[in-house]
Order: sequence, then C-alpha cells, then structure tokens
Amino acid sequence: MREENIQALFIIIDDPEKLEQVLEVLLECEIRGATIMETQGMAKVLSSHIPIFFSLRDLANKQHQHNRTVFAISRHPEKIEQAMEKLSAMFHNFEEACTGMMFVLPVTKAVGLGRKLL
Repeated sequence: MREENIQALFIIIDDPEKLEQVLEVLLECEIRGATIMETQGMAKVLSSHIPIFFSLRDLANKQHQHNRTVFAISRHPEKIEQAMEKLSAMFHNFEEACTGMMFVLPVTKAVGLGRKLL
C-alpha cells in the first residue's frame, strides 16, 4: 500500500442556514462526499446541567440549538487549502464569537476513498 497525503477537513458552523453555502464552496474546490452531522457545543450542554456554567446559559440560548459539523477527506491538499481560504473569507476568519471553526487533520489510512458511482 503506497503512502498518500490524505487530509480531513472539519468545518463547524453555528448557523445551520449557512450549510448550503459551505457545501457549495466544497463543490467549487472539487471536494466531494462530505458528511454532515448535527452537533452541539459543550457550553450549550453544560449551561443547563452544571451551576458554574449557568452564566453561559444566556450566551448559549442566543445561539442556534445545534451546530453543523461538516467533514470531507481529500487526497489533494491544495483543494483543502483553497476551500479553507474561501471559507475563511466567508466567515471572516471565524473571528466573531460563536460562528464556528475549521481545522485539518492528516489521515494515515483510508478505505473506500474515491469510489466511483455505478
């Protein structure tokens, strides 16, 4: 098995209404087969269960109930970089509180990556 430079791009967005725009950017960058999960941030969960985090309740209630986490794997680091640049511009580098974040992780092995549709 030959070594490849496979990367996984993770994008967490607080506003589910921006999901379609994120997916369009991935398609523009030729990144296909993304997976979307409905997720919830730690502050949202803790604010309703642990007294020390009650002060976070107001902040958490202003946010959407659930985030969207999108991840995609690519053998082409340049496409990941291009997507990150476009998404950074779209979300103003995620500098505003509670907008989300993104990161890349190396994938040491992958099975089923790049299958052709029948």
